[in-house]
Amino acid sequence: MTYTALIRPVLEYSYQVYQVASKTNLNKLKRVQLSAARIITGLRNCCPKAIVLYEADLQPLSMRIRTNSSKYIAKLQSLGSFNRTWKFILQWKSNQRLKKDSPVGVMWKRGLLDFNIEPCIPFSCLTLNTSLDRVSFNDQLLSSAPKHTQHPEMMRQLSLELINNIPYQALVLYTDGSKSDSGRTGSGVYAKPEDGLVFRCRFRNPDNCLVFRSELLAIREALNFALHFENSDIYVLTDSKSSIQYLKNWPEIREKTGQEVVSKIATLSQKSRVCFQLIPSHVGVFDNEEADVLAKEGSALPSASSSELFTFEIYSIHKAIANSAWRNPPTHDWYAGNRPGLSLQSVGTRSAQTALARLRSGHIKSLKFIDKKKTFSSCPCSCSASPAHIIDCIGASARQLWSGEGKGLVELLGRHGVMDLV
Repeated sequence: MTYTALIRPVLEYSYQVYQVASKTNLNKLKRVQLSAARIITGLRNCCPKAIVLYEADLQPLSMRIRTNSSKYIAKLQSLGSFNRTWKFILQWKSNQRLKKDSPVGVMWKRGLLDFNIEPCIPFSCLTLNTSLDRVSFNDQLLSSAPKHTQHPEMMRQLSLELINNIPYQALVLYTDGSKSDSGRTGSGVYAKPEDGLVFRCRFRNPDNCLVFRSELLAIREALNFALHFENSDIYVLTDSKSSIQYLKNWPEIREKTGQEVVSKIATLSQKSRVCFQLIPSHVGVFDNEEADVLAKEGSALPSASSSELFTFEIYSIHKAIANSAWRNPPTHDWYAGNRPGLSLQSVGTRSAQTALARLRSGHIKSLKFIDKKKTFSSCPCSCSASPAHIIDCIGASARQLWSGEGKGLVELLGRHGVMDLV
């Protein structure tokens, strides 16, 4: 608890410093983390380091440095010339006291500068006296009840009631964003500006773009279309609550895409009322379903209109890569953990959690190394008390170690008097 609450946050905060530190100093930090992991799990010193960290669900420093550095450098790079730290890093020369590489050199080698990052402007795109009084952001339907608690037909009726209350002369635009399992993303816009006319727009977005941003890009395209209409009230219907809440907090928006959307809203509000309205998805509203189809078709297009990504999207990409690699258990002749942090998920007393962790690792109390060879103490049945034998001797199965049946396994260990061997 002390490590995860106090020490690890300090390490996370200072990664931009120690990422260019010498191997000797990095090894000191690794030993601190490994010691904490052994305390958390109760595993012995002879247990392989990879298993100890995996059982404690503490990713190695090398893995976390890459993830955190991507977030840090993307944020600085998005600010560009507005940020003095970014200027300093670009001008940093080699420093023998740290490492031959500068921080930027290290980040370049790790592939952290290969992304096209959307600029972030540290001031509002609108003047202080700008008002959006003619703009409304409604992130609730007529009923404030969550969608998952309502019957789909009820949500459909509420949606249709809301749509029917929109003035006949208003321009109604439906927007949606989509992301496939492979990370391809797209946006879609659907509208009927006049009788007999239909506006359909679909386009591809950068791979691994968040659905939130795909929704935002769809809204931007919808507003571009709305600029061609004079004196018509504009209703943008979207199923993205986060997009509406993001735009509602428009004075704090710093990303380029967000500021472009706010600028278009301000222009349209000078001649028309603009309303952003939440509408539930997949409840059978035809126009909204059309926007969803267009967004999915957009994600299948061959190329994206832009390759820029938000700062937090860069971080999400690297975090997903790290988490995917971390889910692969360490290679060991006995260990077969199927997910990290099994020691943290065990129920029961501290001694029970330690016993299960040691059995999973294969490095139990009865294990000794003689001439670099493994030997085990004797079991009450006079056999060698290896982990596999202990499990067979008490009539259990190895599957109980990796499943949620650890409590029953601990009871069997105590009943057969072999807990001291573990």
